[in-house]
Amino acid sequence: MMPNSGNPLQDLLNIRPQKNMSDMIYEKISQLIQNGSLPEGYTFPNETILCEQLSIGRSTIREAYKALEFSGYVTRTKRGTVVNSYAVILESTPLKAVIRGASRQDFLEFRLMLEGQTAALAAERATSEEADKLQQLQEKLVLARQNTDYDEIAALDRSFHESIANYSHNPLMITSMAAIAEACENETRESFSRLSILSETLDQMVYLHQAIIDSIRNQSPGEAMTHMLNHVAGVTC
Repeated sequence: MMPNSGNPLQDLLNIRPQKNMSDMIYEKISQLIQNGSLPEGYTFPNETILCEQLSIGRSTIREAYKALEFSGYVTRTKRGTVVNSYAVILESTPLKAVIRGASRQDFLEFRLMLEGQTAALAAERATSEEADKLQQLQEKLVLARQNTDYDEIAALDRSFHESIANYSHNPLMITSMAAIAEACENETRESFSRLSILSETLDQMVYLHQAIIDSIRNQSPGEAMTHMLNHVAGVTC
């Protein structure tokens, strides 16, 4: 919903002046644009008025606007600062920023698309040395599972997924996985707190990691994809 006189921009931002204020304004406004609170075509208030509303200097808001413009969120003209269309934003905004504003369902669908294919390509392209490295990660995961070290399990799971993307030897997939790796790890950690039967889920993770490794070593793309899809869905849902 677009802000109006009863729901002004300063209420949506809900921040207080402090150091790095321009960075905070950038982050808040980018989130509001991503979730639709500031829709395409929304024109920001006059700089002077907005500075008075937020109790900040003009240099602060200009730095935030400059960063927003560089990231593709807004266009600045003599008529004012305007929110760009979603298409323009997608062309300019780093994937990592888009992921931060995505819903859990959208994020899951993206992971399934990306990681199923990276597993299949890794099964076609990974070297025996790379398969050995995956097995080494698996041994560490088994130990972390035995020690119920949840932080270590989440970190190792992230390394596992990033490694498989690397072994796809596809630069775009490697870059995409690097952009979402932190979000994947955070999602795994959050899932641990949501799952009612955590022990079974962790056992399934260990099992599917090994199944994926075996499929990659046996050069079976279809099996690698199937096991990866089951793994991602099982941890993320």
